[in-house]
Amino acid sequence: MRKLSWILLIGFLALIQGPLRAKLEWYPVGGWQFIGDRSKAFIGDPEEFEEIRDLMNVARDAHERGKHKKSIKMYRRVWDRYPGSIFAPEALYQTARVEYDRNSFRRGFNALTTIILGYPDYDKYNTVVRLQFSIATDLYDGKRARYFWGLLPGFKGYDRAVIMYETMVSNAPYSDYAPMALMKAAELHINLNNDIYALDTLDRLINNYPDSMLAGDAYILLAQTFSKLVDGPEYDQGATREAISYFEDFLILFPEHPNVKMGEDGLAKMKSVEAQSQMVKGDFYYYKWKDLRAARVFYNEAITTAPKSPEAEKAKEMLARIDERLKVFAEKAGVDPDTLIPKSDDEGVVDPTKF
Repeated sequence: MRKLSWILLIGFLALIQGPLRAKLEWYPVGGWQFIGDRSKAFIGDPEEFEEIRDLMNVARDAHERGKHKKSIKMYRRVWDRYPGSIFAPEALYQTARVEYDRNSFRRGFNALTTIILGYPDYDKYNTVVRLQFSIATDLYDGKRARYFWGLLPGFKGYDRAVIMYETMVSNAPYSDYAPMALMKAAELHINLNNDIYALDTLDRLINNYPDSMLAGDAYILLAQTFSKLVDGPEYDQGATREAISYFEDFLILFPEHPNVKMGEDGLAKMKSVEAQSQMVKGDFYYYKWKDLRAARVFYNEAITTAPKSPEAEKAKEMLARIDERLKVFAEKAGVDPDTLIPKSDDEGVVDPTKF
């Protein structure tokens, strides 16, 4: 009677847990077992169930004994011959594990991609994405693919890692690993001097995943990347202004970020470059064209851009020099200095730069 009670209890638990735990499990004794009601899952021809399970067991045993080629061959036979079986996605996942163990990164990653695209209901979906991230990150870290013919080492695959990260974001955009993949891809682009691609990748990160824990890092990395594109105060300052904008956004949005000091220093440096650019333009109008009105505008812009910078002090000196020249001109012209509008081509007014 007691034995019957245990059987009934186990049967009841299986009944209420079957739909929730309808999946494959590996046991050291007995090998692969299907947990749940087989009738609630499509596993192909029921008569072939044991045949497929035997293939899976042989493949698992070969993997554990280090016979990778045999293991892959058996798993491939499962998902090639029985693609509608519940064993198929598991065989693909186990194939990826074997390929990963022997540093065959591309094949392992592709097997996982097949699961994501072909078996989205696979119960180890998050594990699949995590393993994809691990494969790409091994390449990110400079790990080489498996040796050719067992002798020659494979090449480092930084470009392939970028492709893998982008594939992850495309196929699993809502996974926790998507923003991490974008950040890793951006860092690789920067290391490979592909700054334009890095900017695009980081921009997608902050726009598509604004609540990610990596958003702050993305902002400051965007600002730093734009800073790299700055050629100097004599050239166009578009990149400088973009860097300033992202540094300012970073400091406003992430005041508690550990890299706040880095952001403040970067912002000060970029504002100094912008102020230097204004000084270059001011000097051009002052010395070359003798246009005091235009020079004054740019010197004032230099002060406004970076009021505490050495450029601001130099701009103040130049403004004082302009005011002194206007005062001399006003005295000779017999007019009030405060009403002067200095311009070299004013009709009926003597050019103040000649004094």
